[in-house]
Amino acid sequence: MPFQEGQAIGYGLEYEDAVAALAGNTATILGIDEQTGTLEKGKDANLFIAVGDALDIRTNQVTKAFIQGRGVNLDNIQKQLYEKYKGKYESIEK
Repeated sequence: MPFQEGQAIGYGLEYEDAVAALAGNTATILGIDEQTGTLEKGKDANLFIAVGDALDIRTNQVTKAFIQGRGVNLDNIQKQLYEKYKGKYESIEK
């Protein structure tokens, strides 16, 4: 979805409308907008923190995520393998 919203921005959709389509409008469609979808007092804190533009697939890098205010472990096998082998191939590149 973020990639599609990023493309829509390229065709003229306002950035704020794209973010609303991802969060608030989606929660409304699913019927859970009373609990989540926007950052308001009393709603679940479901959000993520990213380096770069969240709607740009080239620069988006999610660093933290929270569901109902609790941190989510973003570690996965690809990250583990990257960390395991990055040192092995750095010496080859130099």
